[in-house]
Amino acid sequence: MREKIKLKKFLIFIEVFFIYLSFWFLLGNLKTNGIWETVILNILFFLVMPIFLFKKKFPEKPEEKKITVVLQILALWLIFGLMLFSLEDISFLKLNYLSRMDWFFGDWWIILGLNFILLPVILFCQEFFFRDFLFNRIKEDFSIKIALFSQAGLFVVFEMLFFETLNWQFFVFNFILALIFGVFYNQTKTIWYSFFLRWGLILILEGLVLYRIQQFNI
Repeated sequence: MREKIKLKKFLIFIEVFFIYLSFWFLLGNLKTNGIWETVILNILFFLVMPIFLFKKKFPEKPEEKKITVVLQILALWLIFGLMLFSLEDISFLKLNYLSRMDWFFGDWWIILGLNFILLPVILFCQEFFFRDFLFNRIKEDFSIKIALFSQAGLFVVFEMLFFETLNWQFFVFNFILALIFGVFYNQTKTIWYSFFLRWGLILILEGLVLYRIQQFNI
């Protein structure tokens, strides 16, 4: 029994490591402007690969709207917004892709394109991989709690590698959010609610950071 558990742990590790390694190898070797390769690689490794290589089904739409979940999302958006606007120091939230957005202050159509076309594609692929594919893969052999904490931990590792930061505040902040995303997925059995929750939180965060950059030049 223990040998089977060790083997299952090893196989999960190999799956995730293979996807991560492939992602970072291509991300580090493609010579583009940093936007399109991110979108393409997220689609390839976090959506296409789990579906075709590991035979994961494409996420289905929720069968019915759950009003309580929608209200929970709205409440979290409100709490998140109030919390951010009450912070005086948001330096640990001013990440690479957010701080680069001040390049586009004069081109609002680029900001709209990034936030409402490219960003949703990236977030959908990542939610599918971490909250659906990875969560269910781990839950098959272990408990829901282990699956929740594992997907959150691996998600934070991905974020810290992508943004090239070892900030502990960034780690705690994203780990808690990833746990919340996982709980929403476990409650609803669909990634759509966690997707819209995460998308809304990022838009709130980006709006605040861009406002601070423009008004206070932080």
